[in-house]
Amino acid sequence: MDVLLSEPVQALLAINVMLTLSLLFPFATGVWSLGMPGFMAVGAYSSAWLTTSMGWQVGPALAVAAAAGTLMTLPFALLTLRIRDIYLAIATLAAAELIVLFFSHFKPTGAVMGMAGIPFLETHWLVLLALGCVAVSSLIFNSRFGKALLAVGADPVVAACHGLSVPALQFVSLALGGCLAGLAGGCFSHYYSFISPGNFGFHRTTDILMFLVVGGFTPIGAVVGSSVLTLLPQVITALEKWAPALYGAIVLVMAIYMPAGLFPKNRLAAWIKRPPVASRTTPGPRDA
Repeated sequence: MDVLLSEPVQALLAINVMLTLSLLFPFATGVWSLGMPGFMAVGAYSSAWLTTSMGWQVGPALAVAAAAGTLMTLPFALLTLRIRDIYLAIATLAAAELIVLFFSHFKPTGAVMGMAGIPFLETHWLVLLALGCVAVSSLIFNSRFGKALLAVGADPVVAACHGLSVPALQFVSLALGGCLAGLAGGCFSHYYSFISPGNFGFHRTTDILMFLVVGGFTPIGAVVGSSVLTLLPQVITALEKWAPALYGAIVLVMAIYMPAGLFPKNRLAAWIKRPPVASRTTPGPRDA
């Protein structure tokens, strides 16, 4: 309980939840986009530069960070029209590395030395933003639009035969993911007050992917997966330095026994529609 009350842990968990949700929507439509750390970097540097160099307030700067992450998805959305599956994953991963490489040589943002002196954003604002992202993502995911996204991810050919615009839905899913990743990047920069290109490397991609695989491809699954893998090394402090190995072992166990994650879509729906216990009373004459 003391770990949950720690503000640094709450802030880290809130950022990880937003990042995991950013990967949920593209994966729900079958788009293997691994460029979320690049979108996160764009949002982080955009927000940090506006507040440190232009004198903006943190709130509007975070809105611009989310918009910048969304705009950066446009080239990737065009890629979905030409390449798919593992080839798209490799292309987006390479593009994310190019974005990080750009900021490593861009002197106005500090290049490899990074940016310091970024205005601080308190933890409770991060938690509120994360809760808002979870609520909005849940509403979208359980709406007719969300069902259309899932239909495209299940079988794009069948979805197209039923009148769904597969490219448009994949485009929107990437835009939603980029928006959440950009917002998470802005929150990251304003909480830690320092960013450098090393904060957005390949390790960020693997962490987000493991959060989603463990929790399941639903908003609640994204929250559960990021919470478990974020808090576990904090609770068991002796294993903190072994966190990468611990993550790998957990993912292997999940792949063997629960490949759909802790909260997949079908299990969540069954739990919501489960009949109440009170209805199972002693049988009447008709039951007999």
